[in-house]
Amino acid sequence: MKSLFLCLMLCAVIFSVPAVAQQQKGDVELQFQGYYFRTVGSDLEFGSGNLAGKIGPYLTDWLQVGVGPTLSITTMTTQTFNPTTFEVEKSSETTTTFGSTMFIVASFLTRGAKAVPYVGAQYFKQDFSDSDDKGSVGVNAGVKFYFSKKTAFDVSGNYLFTLNEGQDGGMLYFAVGLSFLL
Repeated sequence: MKSLFLCLMLCAVIFSVPAVAQQQKGDVELQFQGYYFRTVGSDLEFGSGNLAGKIGPYLTDWLQVGVGPTLSITTMTTQTFNPTTFEVEKSSETTTTFGSTMFIVASFLTRGAKAVPYVGAQYFKQDFSDSDDKGSVGVNAGVKFYFSKKTAFDVSGNYLFTLNEGQDGGMLYFAVGLSFLL
């Protein structure tokens, strides 16, 4: 409850401070972004967090391309019933992987804007050490809320589907981050 209150207070401060989005052709944006998800209610518990750093220039006032490294931390916990002791035993494994992302974003920048919505496309490879993984591609949409001339709070929704043969489904995640115009 306390963290929800702090999050609401942060949003209130961000929206109340007057600011104007100032991205222009030639600006370079540095962004830090993260997300976390976890499964619940089954014998297999799976939690994963991802931290990404992104950097990219604005080719025009509204079009940006960029790349960045990612760090994924995943914990998988399984439960098994031991018939000898009549107890449920848990075992966990945590892995860390390094990957990358590439993206292109089109912003809907208007004069004097405080909030800048955007849509984009991205490629994501979660693990460089897995040579069989071809990565994922997808789309995203979000909004950057500028709370100073060159600093924004970023919220986005992302959908990715795998490029690997024989795998179905996709990944839907929501990310938050901070962006800085250099």
